[in-house]
Amino acid sequence: MTSKISRPTSSYGAHGQDLTPWSFLADLSRQQLSFATESVSAIFRSSEAMRKVQQQAAHQASEHYAAAAQKLRGASQPADLMAVQSELLRFDLQESSQYWQQLMTAALQAQTEMMTTASHILDSNSGNGVKSALEAMQAAIPPIANSFFVSRPNGPTERAQASS
Repeated sequence: MTSKISRPTSSYGAHGQDLTPWSFLADLSRQQLSFATESVSAIFRSSEAMRKVQQQAAHQASEHYAAAAQKLRGASQPADLMAVQSELLRFDLQESSQYWQQLMTAALQAQTEMMTTASHILDSNSGNGVKSALEAMQAAIPPIANSFFVSRPNGPTERAQASS
């Protein structure tokens, strides 16, 4: 006589994902690792962009100061010296303003990338976000949690109520 052994069947999500608690935890870990990796990648890209801004600013300043040094070597009148110095001051003010604007733009782009990564990981509509995995895990936990808790007669709260 053959008897059928009932095996627990696992339910599958909308995207064919196994909805067992362990698969949720594994998927959640995978998503967290993915988020961390994408975030670090965004940080490295922003660091590269900021260094590029710094390199361009240093290159422009180097060329401008080299030209000013050349002019100072040939200047003989005090008015010529003042003109070169005022040109250097104008250049410094203008270029520092541009430099900080470009640096701020690179920082804002990095922040935008980080926010996009964070919003992608929390997106439950796509079916692969952390939020959907957590919601599914919470839906699976009550049946599991009920199997762990056994009501005991004469527990601490019942003893306190009985004594009063």
